[in-house]
Order: sequence, then C-alpha cells, then structure tokens
Amino acid sequence: MRSVTGLGWIVAAGLALLACSETSDGGVATERTAAACTNDADDDGDGYTDCDDQDCWAFAVCQGGDADASDVFDDVSGDTSGASDDTATPGDGSVGDTGGGATCEPCGTGTLTGKVCAPSENVFVNDALVVVEGVDCDGAAFHRETRSSADGAWTLTGVPCGSHTVTITKGSFARIFQVTVATGETTDLSGAATKQCFQAGGTPIAVLDGAYDDIGVLLIQLGIAFDEYTDDGTGDGDIVAFLSDPSALAGYDIVFVNCGGTHGWMPQDHPEVMQHVKDWVLAGGSLYMSDYGWTYGEWSFPDAIEFQQNDSVYSMGSSDSPQLIPGDVTLTATVADGNMAAYLGKTTMSVTFDQGPQIAPEAAGAGTFAHVVGTFGPLVGLGTGFNGQNVPLVLSYVPSTGAGRVVYTNFHNDAQATSDMLTLLHYLVFTL
Repeated sequence: MRSVTGLGWIVAAGLALLACSETSDGGVATERTAAACTNDADDDGDGYTDCDDQDCWAFAVCQGGDADASDVFDDVSGDTSGASDDTATPGDGSVGDTGGGATCEPCGTGTLTGKVCAPSENVFVNDALVVVEGVDCDGAAFHRETRSSADGAWTLTGVPCGSHTVTITKGSFARIFQVTVATGETTDLSGAATKQCFQAGGTPIAVLDGAYDDIGVLLIQLGIAFDEYTDDGTGDGDIVAFLSDPSALAGYDIVFVNCGGTHGWMPQDHPEVMQHVKDWVLAGGSLYMSDYGWTYGEWSFPDAIEFQQNDSVYSMGSSDSPQLIPGDVTLTATVADGNMAAYLGKTTMSVTFDQGPQIAPEAAGAGTFAHVVGTFGPLVGLGTGFNGQNVPLVLSYVPSTGAGRVVYTNFHNDAQATSDMLTLLHYLVFTL
C-alpha cells in the first residue's frame, strides 16, 4: 500500500480539516436562509458571499423574482406544502381531451409527443422510459414504449385512439397520467399547459447534511422536495438517530450524503448504523455519496470501488488514507458514459476540486461503472503515492439484483461546481 509521510502528511492532515468545515461549536454552517443571503457575510466559509453562493440562488433576493426555497424544501417535520400537481384535467380528465372524451370515430391511431422534465420544468431528463398502455377500439390490449432523448423529448407513433395510461419512469422517479389520443392527430404534451413533469414530492428523499457540500441546493433548483437530517444532535434532525432506525430509512427511496460532518468517521464512531445502510440499499434504496461520504459505500460493499492507498473505512484521517487529491485543482475529464455524454453534449467536462485533500479512487470493481475519469498533473507536497492517471471521478453500481443504485462523486457539488459539474449532477439525480 502507498503512504504519505513526513511534511506531506502534516499538510494533508491540516487540509483535511478544511475540506469539509463546520462551525466552531460543531454545528454545520449554512447559507440557506434569506437573512444569511443578505448579511454581507460568508456564513458557511466556502469563499462565496450572499448571492455569489449557490446556496442563495433559490431565494428571490438572488433571482430578481418571487421564488421561495420553502416552496420545494421540506424539513423533517414532514411539511410537503411545496409538492404540487399541475396536471390539467379538462373533460374526462385526460391530457389532450377538450371536453368530449375519447375521439375514436373513425377507429385508427394517432401520435403522442412530449418531454420528460424535473419538477422545476426547466431541466429535462434523458433516457427515461415512456410507456403507453390501454385497449384499442377493437378491445385488444396494446403496449407502446420509447425512451427520452438527451433533451428529454420523446414520440410514440401508431398509438390507438382512445383514453390510455402513460407511465414515465427514470430511476426512483415516476409520473403516471391519462391521455386521450385522437385518430390522425398528434397530442403534444410538451407545452406549458400539458407538460407532464415529475412531481416535487413524488419520490421520498432524505438529505444527510454535511459541510462544504450541499446537494440540497441542487435539489431545490430541480424543484425536488426532500427531508433534511442534520448533525445538530437534537430531535428528528439527528443523522445518527435517523440511521439507527431501519423503519425511518425504509421510508425513503433515495438518501443523499453530503461530504463533511460526521460522515467520514461514521464507521468508527457509530458502527451500529452501517449495517442498516447496507440492508436498506440491498432492499432497493438508492444512495448518493460525495467525497468523505465514501465510507457508507466502502463499508457496505468494499469490492465495488478500489480506493488508493489504504481503503479501509477506518483509515480516515490516518497517514495512509485515500485523501490524496489536493484543493485548487481543475482538470478536463473524459466522459466515458455515452448517455451522460449525450446529455452534456460533449465527451469532456471541466471538474474542480476546491478543498483538499479529497478522496482518490483508483479503479472500478466488477459490476461498477466509471462514468467520468480524469488525469492529474504533477502534484506538489501532497499525494506522494498518488496515481494521477485516469482516476475515476464518478462511479456507480448496483450491488445485487433488486438492490438500489449507489453513486459516488469524489468532488463536491456546492458553489464551486462548474456548469459541467452541475449538468452532470442533474443527470445523476435521476439515475438514482
């Protein structure tokens, strides 16, 4: 195994404290309130102040509009007031119906077209499965399906006339609605009045708060509602209490783990919760891990990703841990996933590592896919045992049949993210 020794490790240990910072009292600093976004201060210490911080972009003061993050952000009290269903229901309740019910005179077929979109309606979802099923005018059951393209667009031709069920699915997300098809006509479901996006609260999601990383802001921008669990150690917000309760975990389809907080040291400090996470994934729950969140996947499925140096979860913070990628590094990475490349519109992307040291994967295990890989140039003072060639930066795997998907990014997703990184994260959310 490789190791970091001498002065290099002293620097690495110091930067480890900076990689995912917390407030001095142990709580996680945030800039996710309107007050914090207008106080001329860098509340979360990420180098961005007020509206320059991505945490503030969901607030009206930073948009020039009347958006309110509370419309789509739920705390653990269970408030789901942000969830909405904008489906119009004229006539017989089917999209495309103008009040007269199904139009099957004469009997024949028509066309359906639309776009798959996030609840925000301005981010589209590719490779979603679109299925229309029903009974034709002769009484025979039919099934038609297609997948959305990189811009979310889809078209189904030869659909029997009548009122039918459309089901759109991608990862843990689903939208089911009725549609009316008229003979010889095209029913367009991509317009403002007929658009059928995934719903804000349609998928139960939990976010485990961290520091220097905030997937919750990205979900807010996508219009996705979620419950947040924090490191404050009190009440329903406590992460350890949440992970200690398998029934609470079972209430969610997806759990996002931000870098920072207690996550890197969870196996050492709270080993009792780790089996619950593994069991939840094997039962179908999908997990996203950022940087120090690697311990959840490595403990549960140690062969899925090979990390550099000592990839034992108990090595976190030690001289031979895989914390090898320094901060202030930006590289051009290669997108190895064809669907992801189509979504990005290119086969390379810019990736920034803002705070260091960050976790360094080495290789994908059997059944694990490396979606993005990058090569690092010469590194000074850190990572003396670091193999910087074709380092996997985004990986995913499904550990067994019937299990959920595990996605790992070793870079952060907060304000320092490049536009390429944000687009990639939009893509990843809907693979879970």
